[in-house]
Amino acid sequence: MSRLEFDMDMLLKILNQQGGVTVRTLDADEPPAKTDEKKKEAPVKPKRCQHDGCKVKLMLADFACRCNSFYCSQHRASELHNCSFDYKASGKELLTKQMPAVVAEKFERV
Repeated sequence: MSRLEFDMDMLLKILNQQGGVTVRTLDADEPPAKTDEKKKEAPVKPKRCQHDGCKVKLMLADFACRCNSFYCSQHRASELHNCSFDYKASGKELLTKQMPAVVAEKFERV
């Protein structure tokens, strides 16, 4: 083996030892994790309104409700499509995260 020939594993081992950064090879068996996460997060947008009996075609501006369903402009309000999302619980959770607990110090009685 001449000075210029080297093994890929040996090169990775040297790079991992010198720097604080871990270097690894991408195997064909391992799919990238970031692309899989994006696919799971975004719900698939249907072509028609998901309200029972409504067959209105959805436009580009229509977006998902908090219950992860798509509705036309007539059924977008949560009261009109019997939304399963709990707005009351989410509001309470948001307030508990934003508001710090206020506890006064107790005074000693004389």
